[in-house]
Amino acid sequence: MSVPAPASDSFLARVRAEQLPTRLDWHARDTIAVLAVPAIFLGGWLSGLVSTDPGPRVVADTALRIVVFAVLVVANAPMLARHWRAFRRATWRSIGLVIAGMVAIQVVISVLGAVLRAAGAGTSGGADASAGSADTATLAFGILLFASLGPMVTALIEDFTFRHTLMLTLPVWTSPLLAALVVLANTLVFGAIHIHSFGGHWLLTLPYAGAGLLMNLVYLWTRNVWHVLLMHGLNNLLLAGPVTLLLVTVLQSAVG
Repeated sequence: MSVPAPASDSFLARVRAEQLPTRLDWHARDTIAVLAVPAIFLGGWLSGLVSTDPGPRVVADTALRIVVFAVLVVANAPMLARHWRAFRRATWRSIGLVIAGMVAIQVVISVLGAVLRAAGAGTSGGADASAGSADTATLAFGILLFASLGPMVTALIEDFTFRHTLMLTLPVWTSPLLAALVVLANTLVFGAIHIHSFGGHWLLTLPYAGAGLLMNLVYLWTRNVWHVLLMHGLNNLLLAGPVTLLLVTVLQSAVG
């Protein structure tokens, strides 16, 4: 589904790296992407059976996510390279879109979370939950720093799975109704996989579903996976990753 170098100078003509497919062209890398999210859940469940100690469980869970992400990168290396070349045809405009997308993700999550809180549905966080839900007070700083990679890596896995494999590669785009149903189902399932971040409250997954819809639309618009990878990955890196952990640690030390 590669796209030749653009003839026009428009932003979309420059950055689009995929055509909307008219037939299903399934490969081993697509199967890997579909199995990635269930593998993470299965790994977390198995680690809970093996050990009740939060330290080993968090380390094992984060390590699994990193391995899964590495496998996806290797499997999709040609696609990533092709999309990156297209991304660089409009580098500064692409970076601007990534920054605007990061802001928009937080706006969507915050607004929908506020609406749900006003409706009495509880509270909603603004960033993906880290790998595992262990009591962080009991974990050493080194383990916490390693575990803080989990949200960023998980975001990138989700983009391979939901944005690319389970949406753009499907041959549904000649039917507006079918395309809309696929995007909607994709959005709701993306939100639903975050249910454990909210104690089993389904309504509280809607802000994440909203963020998923935003990223779905951006990917359909640009057809370049790097915009959503960077939007999602940097969002989680800054809000729930090592940057946040180091900043909080420094501030706590200064106050203490």
